[in-house]
Formats: sequence, C-alpha cells, structure tokens
Amino acid sequence: MDLNKRQEQFADAFLLAVAAVAGFQAMKPPVDNDSVDWTIASRLPRRPKIDIQMKSRGVEDADAEDDFIRYDLKRKNYDDLILTDLLAPRLLVLVLVPKGIEGWLALTPEQLILRRCAYWVSLAGQPPTTNETSVRVHVPRTNLFDVASLEGLMQRANDQEPL
Repeated sequence: MDLNKRQEQFADAFLLAVAAVAGFQAMKPPVDNDSVDWTIASRLPRRPKIDIQMKSRGVEDADAEDDFIRYDLKRKNYDDLILTDLLAPRLLVLVLVPKGIEGWLALTPEQLILRRCAYWVSLAGQPPTTNETSVRVHVPRTNLFDVASLEGLMQRANDQEPL
C-alpha cells in the first residue's frame, strides 16, 4: 500500500479512537463527493452531528514550532468547507504523523501510542477563492483534536453555536 493510503487509514484510526473515547458514533459515507469523510453523531438532546473532512501529512519535529500548520487544501474541499447554511457543521481535521512510518505507532502490553496528533479548524464563512487548484489554510495548533475538544465542539453543535 502506498504511503498516502497508509496515512489515510492511520488518520481514520485516530478519529475513531477519539470518537470512541468521547462516546460518539462515527460513520463513514460510502462515497466522498461533498468533502465529508466522516460524520460524528451524539446523543445529546438535539442529536447533533459534525461532518469532517480528514487530511493527513507527515511532519518533522522542527515543524512543531509554529502557531499554525499551513496546509494546501484542494479548491473543491475548500469550497465545500466554507459553506455556512448547513444542518451539520463541517470541520477540517488534519492528522500529523512523523515522516518515518516506523514512528507512527508504538505498542506494548500496557499501551498503544499513536504518534503525533490532530488539529481541527472550521472554515465556515471564509471568503470564496479565485485560486484554481488549492488554498493554503492555517490550522491553529491551539485546536488540538482530542476527546475534550470533540466533546466541546459537539456541545456547541447541540447549542447551535458556530464552531
């Protein structure tokens, strides 16, 4: 399997692990034609859902010094993620992995470690672009995609607040 497909599967496993610990259901549409790779659903009172476009990329340790992760997102994905009048809000989730595949995972009888981490950003309401192929987006490092942030995002979706 090529490296990009491995990264995609690793990112999916990461999202499933976070959603499982948060107690949310994760569903993968059979076809991604609307920039939605996953839908996460909750049993909060309004039964909120969040649609997620997953991306992954390898990083060096030196890349961890910036406040933002710069990511070149395909124009089609950008156009789909800036929409605002949706029933389910949309997020871009970017999973970072070490450059060398041997560093992605560590397993012992006591623990399973998935290396590095993921970050999220909402692009809802961003301006349309005239770029033809891609748009550079800035994903804040403060937006760690973990159990606590997913729970908070889901509560905001339940309360119909912008993400």
